[in-house]
Amino acid sequence: MKMNGEDLDSEPTIYIHEGSELLSQLRDQLVLLPELKDLNPSCDIETADVGEPGITTPDEEHKMRNILRYHRSIFLGDGNAAPAPARGVVCDLDVGDAKPVAQRSRSVAPHLSMKVYELIKKLLEKGLVEHSESPWASPIVIVLKKNGVDIRMCIDYRVVSMFIKLSNYPLPVIDVLLIGFESAMWFMSLDMASGFWAIRMTERAKLISAFVCPFGHFQWVRMPFGLKNAPLVYQAIINNCLWGFVRLPPEEEAEVGQDVLDFLQLECPGEGVTEEKVPALTDTMTVFQRNIPTPSHMGPVLGRSSYIDDIAHGAVSWDQLCEDLNKLLFRLRYWNISVNLPKSEFGKRSIPYLSHEISAEGIRATPKIAKGVQDLPFPNTLKGVQSFLGSLNYYHKFIEDFPIVAAVLYELTDEQIRSKRDLSRAKESFEILKRKIVSTPLLRHPDRTKPFVIIPHANRWAACAVLGQEYDGVIHPVRFTGRVLNDAELRYHIAEKEVIAVLRVLQVSRTLIEGCPLVVYTRYSVLKWIVQSKTADGRYVPWGVTLSHWNLDIRKVKKDEDGLAAIMGAGITPREHLDEVAESLVPAKGLVKAPPVISVEMLEDDFEGVVLSFDGAAKTSTRKGSCGCVLWKLPGWSVMEAQGFILGDVTVNDAEYNGLLKGLQMAREKDITELVVVGDSRIVIQQVQGLINCHQPNLQRKLAECEAMKEHFTSLRVVHVKRDFNQAADYITSKTLVLDDSWTVQEEDERRHLEQVSKIPEQLMKSQASLGVDIRVPEILADVSFQKENVDVGSESAPLPNAARVMAAVTRSGAQTEAEDSSRAPLGPLEYQAERWRRIKVHQRSEEYLAELTLAVFYTDWHGPPEIGQDTSQTSHD
Repeated sequence: MKMNGEDLDSEPTIYIHEGSELLSQLRDQLVLLPELKDLNPSCDIETADVGEPGITTPDEEHKMRNILRYHRSIFLGDGNAAPAPARGVVCDLDVGDAKPVAQRSRSVAPHLSMKVYELIKKLLEKGLVEHSESPWASPIVIVLKKNGVDIRMCIDYRVVSMFIKLSNYPLPVIDVLLIGFESAMWFMSLDMASGFWAIRMTERAKLISAFVCPFGHFQWVRMPFGLKNAPLVYQAIINNCLWGFVRLPPEEEAEVGQDVLDFLQLECPGEGVTEEKVPALTDTMTVFQRNIPTPSHMGPVLGRSSYIDDIAHGAVSWDQLCEDLNKLLFRLRYWNISVNLPKSEFGKRSIPYLSHEISAEGIRATPKIAKGVQDLPFPNTLKGVQSFLGSLNYYHKFIEDFPIVAAVLYELTDEQIRSKRDLSRAKESFEILKRKIVSTPLLRHPDRTKPFVIIPHANRWAACAVLGQEYDGVIHPVRFTGRVLNDAELRYHIAEKEVIAVLRVLQVSRTLIEGCPLVVYTRYSVLKWIVQSKTADGRYVPWGVTLSHWNLDIRKVKKDEDGLAAIMGAGITPREHLDEVAESLVPAKGLVKAPPVISVEMLEDDFEGVVLSFDGAAKTSTRKGSCGCVLWKLPGWSVMEAQGFILGDVTVNDAEYNGLLKGLQMAREKDITELVVVGDSRIVIQQVQGLINCHQPNLQRKLAECEAMKEHFTSLRVVHVKRDFNQAADYITSKTLVLDDSWTVQEEDERRHLEQVSKIPEQLMKSQASLGVDIRVPEILADVSFQKENVDVGSESAPLPNAARVMAAVTRSGAQTEAEDSSRAPLGPLEYQAERWRRIKVHQRSEEYLAELTLAVFYTDWHGPPEIGQDTSQTSHD
């Protein structure tokens, strides 16, 4: 959201809404100042949450508390404490060549001034901020809590954030952090105390972070919460602490306690520089820029990363957990990173981590939204629906059929929600999702020593799958995944959709299951055929290539009752039950008709009836177009009627629709009630068939006309063929565009030419044996072969009659190719050259300025130079 300074200055000082609404919109652009009750709370190790009552022994708890007591210097009590500065890292802000932006201070109501004063006073006392003379200035924003008394104070950095260059340091993937606990029996979680405030600011960053309020102009000395790049800076220092890439420079390592250096087996650097010089040195170059590698023995502590300031770890035994905790605390002391003791847990059977509950049995979702979701009403705006779905997306791997149920909500529009029109399916979907998020199943920890199981499931509009593993003969879920199908995939057979579901699992869980055996339970044989077939084509080829890299054991089951349901755990719903639930939640795309089962060769040899072929074209430069229609009488494939129509201000799709409508009108005028329609426009054909949606208003009108026209026919079958087979309609369309006028095929040689170039019979007829016309031997070209001695290369008249000429009007992006008939006699060099010259001349005459130039030259050759003002366009030559 980009805004200028005047817009921001005109915004209100006080926002009446609670932060859950406002801050969710401006989360990445406002720096929230937490409530500062006590910036230096005392810490009592005896209050640490250690062990499980009734499970752990006093000796075990005593052993762990002794470790905490030994490292008591890095623990802080409850509250937003001001931690000691971390070593070796700073926060720097780079705005490039941007000029400083200073915004005016926003006024504060008198009854709120004292609260703002107290907050600024505490920040100054603890050295978190200082007075500033920076050319930068960002205003404060006050968010009033629901009680109307308490406030949240924020700094509006929206303008500054536009200039700060984003760091490329990666944040870890949460799904990756939630695995690796399969063998753990005891757990611990540590929360870093006011972590961001432990990072010092460079001099440049201080100036950029400056803010103004009625009490003065201040700047940050420590990195504030919510500042752009702040999470990435903190993630870098925590990652280095846990994995051990670089060490502190000598001048900072001299400040580390001797017991820490001895434990880490680091030699004491001796006398270093004074403490006063350390900030200046750090401001010049961080540990990452100095790049002093750690000794080989100082490797990973836990073998896993943290998510910013949250660390979770599990061990197979209590003693191992104590040993890992001791190593971790020594490493944290080395970097001077403080821990919030009241928010940390040690020696637990289960721990909260990133809104999940981790235990030896598996992972459960503990979403904050679950607390009041049962009473949550259906949202009144589209934004409210999107917020609800966004909250659930974080836990979609716990919801078995999430894309199936949520698809109808994703299709809602703001107008539909505000008017409360046709919301029955959406409200039912909303209620189902509320129930599912409250009762999410337990997901087992993935174990790479066991085979994984994939159970795909698909319906008309979505493809889902369960990734699980078998324990004691029962399949338990590891995660659920799936997605809504796109428009093209909606036409796939249900067996192909199950293949999409399997591919989805392989894509989402690739890093987890790669190299492990996979057992796939499917209801169809297509998956096994794709893997084993050597003759697969089309979309099966890339599918087969992807599947070939995996160790798949494909097992076909007819129904869930045939053995599969008996071994599925409580967290997996039988497939038929999912289908029953989905029947009342069909979204708009789920109402798309299934593709008609039509063989490409759909007409019998003795078929009697009429076939309509149509085509359309348009020039993008002039938006002038044309369309052509041919009615064929079967058997025999003789031309009943053929017409070309010139069109104005159309696109290619408009022209194609016009060709279809004109052809249907021609059939109506001849009282034809049963018709087979053939075209090469995939968009028009599939929209008429109902296979894809039509969103463009101009095409929607044409589609409505087609639907109305279809009522006049008792049977109307629409078939798509490639353009190479629709040459007759394409010829009429191209010639119409060149002639720039509508016309009707009346000459016999034109009709014969259409019958020769059309290859529709090769696609529609099951056999060519009983056709009344030999489409293999082109009579016109046969006549040409006897005239090749009389060919004049320089003459415009080619050896082909006018009807057989191909109009070279380029109307599409792709080059048109014509499959050459194997029985056609090859053209000789003279014939080829004559036809080439003729096509060049036809193309030249299609361009207006070239035609005028040619006519002027032609007139001069016969009549001499024209007189001034004489119109040469009226002169003809026999």
